Amino acid sequence: MELEKSGPDKKKRFRDPERTKQWIIDSAIDEFTERGFDGARIDAIAEQSQTNKSLIYRYFNSKEELYIASLSNTYEKLRASQHEIDLDENDPVGAVRTLVQSTFDTFANNPRIVRMLTHENVQNARFLKQALGIKNLYTPLLAKLSRVIRSGQDKGIFRADVDLKHLYVSISALGYFYFSNIHTLSIVLDEKLESSVEVAKQRDQTVSIILAYLKR
Repeated sequence: MELEKSGPDKKKRFRDPERTKQWIIDSAIDEFTERGFDGARIDAIAEQSQTNKSLIYRYFNSKEELYIASLSNTYEKLRASQHEIDLDENDPVGAVRTLVQSTFDTFANNPRIVRMLTHENVQNARFLKQALGIKNLYTPLLAKLSRVIRSGQDKGIFRADVDLKHLYVSISALGYFYFSNIHTLSIVLDEKLESSVEVAKQRDQTVSIILAYLKR
């Protein structure tokens, strides 16, 4: 029987398969980001999600399938933060600034995303290759960014030789690297890089770097 715990919230959740699956995924992401794929335990995920192994395997056939679902959910959250922003093609500089700030803030406000991506890179993206739908998440964003860059070029503001995919890599890298290495860098640079003041400085510098590259 799916329902093991009492209480109105738990009863409502367990009667809703989609909500139950999302609850399991959220708990799985916590476990995978803490221990990586190899170290993560289904028992721990079951305990944290207040379910049981049988129920988890009813929704996900294997640990690998649950990991891929967790990875897909992580990318969906990352992309959602960028899809939702309004990029005004008539103001290409402002649009790029908004995109860079939004991407940086997503990494700043979602440490689980940073850690999940780090673990998957350690795995050489072997599970990401199986999450076929993730590639489609990038298409609308790149199309939107392409229109903004083209607008800036038409206005004579942006350089003509912009490689769209490498531009996106740079935008992502400047945010991701800062937060994926924030603890080690704080030690070697003897600076509290996680402080709001230092994060704000890095955010501003990231915007400046991207715009300096783009402008003619």
